[in-house]
Amino acid sequence: MTGKYPSRLGLNHLTIGAGDPYGLWTNQTILANYMSDAGYAVHGVGKWHLGFCSWGMTPCARGFDSFYGYYNGHETYYTHETHNFYDFRYDTKSTDGTVNSTVITSANGTYSSYLYANQASKVVATHNQTKPLFLYFPIQSVHAPQEVPDEYVDMYEGVVENKKRKRLLAMVTAMDDAASVLVSSLKAAGMWEDTIFIFFSDNGGPISHNIGQSNYPLRGGKYSYWEGGIRSASFLHSPMLQGGIINEELFHVTDWKPTLVHIAHCGIEDNPGCQGPDMGDIDGINQWPAVAGLAPSNRSEFLVNIDQKYKNAALRMGQWKLFSGPPGQGPWPVPPTYDAYDWDEWEDDEDATEENPEKKIQLYNVVHDPSETVELRAEYPEIVEQMMERLKYHQDRAVHPINKGTDPNSNPGEYFNGVWTPWRETC
Repeated sequence: MTGKYPSRLGLNHLTIGAGDPYGLWTNQTILANYMSDAGYAVHGVGKWHLGFCSWGMTPCARGFDSFYGYYNGHETYYTHETHNFYDFRYDTKSTDGTVNSTVITSANGTYSSYLYANQASKVVATHNQTKPLFLYFPIQSVHAPQEVPDEYVDMYEGVVENKKRKRLLAMVTAMDDAASVLVSSLKAAGMWEDTIFIFFSDNGGPISHNIGQSNYPLRGGKYSYWEGGIRSASFLHSPMLQGGIINEELFHVTDWKPTLVHIAHCGIEDNPGCQGPDMGDIDGINQWPAVAGLAPSNRSEFLVNIDQKYKNAALRMGQWKLFSGPPGQGPWPVPPTYDAYDWDEWEDDEDATEENPEKKIQLYNVVHDPSETVELRAEYPEIVEQMMERLKYHQDRAVHPINKGTDPNSNPGEYFNGVWTPWRETC
């Protein structure tokens, strides 16, 4: 949303919890603001998870015309509860800039992907096509907990025997159906031919949760700095672009903001004279020429993260990735199929994952060794020295994590009739 590394905002340690009195700083101009300024109708459907301790942190105070979904980072799929309290709303922006918010109690009992697909379709169907549309659709699937209608589970009977893997695949299929509903709505509205459709994930599967996830052959998963935790599969489709292009160049999530803002202001054609608005000192790079196959990527490095509390960091430069401190769990669990793999019994390979207190710095060539099996620190000391120097640059720019404990005044049961609600004037 900001085009900045989380370490520059103090959001680099864990995530924002329910009732935490902080979030993405309101002095940050985010992607939605820029798209709105470019004349787009801006709508959000799904998950927020950027803080909601004050109304000023919620989507419709930050550039969105409407938001339908939940504020927290996770919740149940049918009852829409986080820590036993309800979290499901429809927000709109008033002409005076305040937020109109309605708790959607009727959503209780309906599977979330059905709700989100229906709302996304409604946004498309009611859109005034004299303006362009930016729809941000961070669907809940396939985050824990593992909940999905039986009809999707039944699709995998006799195909996958492992129950957890079966439910995961069922959740993915439910998500696919929601995406299909959105695409069909765009086609029905006559908007598909002018649409750029982008699909990507925020992280790899959480292998430590034992819910059927695997990032094999990549190592590790969510909560780690291994490739299985940070390398995300993605695709971009548009009838306006040539298809069938596989892009393996460096692209970081911070690049989406300047890339999309560039499209909004300059279009999709090769237009080097158009620069779009000045977004200040951000870490993202306009990657549209690389995405469209017009030029190589402008990115040669990215910061994975710096966490001062966990005392670890990771940096990618070209083909190299450097770890400073423990990178997190690093096994290679394979996807369970039939009875070939006992998911409930897998254990880490001790030789591959044991922590060596003397091995605080690790170096891998993730182009030639994407599974991160061969550690090369001793063989390339000059690369290590160069990357450590660059890491220090990022450490000097980093802000100490701003995590705070749960504010008791946020308690929905005591103050807000069992519904998660902004509770402060400012945060």
